[in-house]
Amino acid sequence: MADYLVPMAAEMPDIEVGHVVSPDGGLPELGAKGAGEAGTAGARPGRWANAVNDALRVLGAREITEVPITPEGVLRAVG
Repeated sequence: MADYLVPMAAEMPDIEVGHVVSPDGGLPELGAKGAGEAGTAGARPGRWANAVNDALRVLGAREITEVPITPEGVLRAVG
């Protein structure tokens, strides 16, 4: 990997941006279709970990920071 250079702006091709407008009739005040949700999909494991940590906090458990959360991991956290 040491022989490969990191691509810089000079190596990138020119990008031509085009917009296609097709408003959604379901939301006439916005015309939005919900673009951009794909970027939040990675947060799901963190939400589960937060929910488990909140539930175990009353037991004085240490915080679980690794996913996937296994039954063995929960038992270790509770002690």
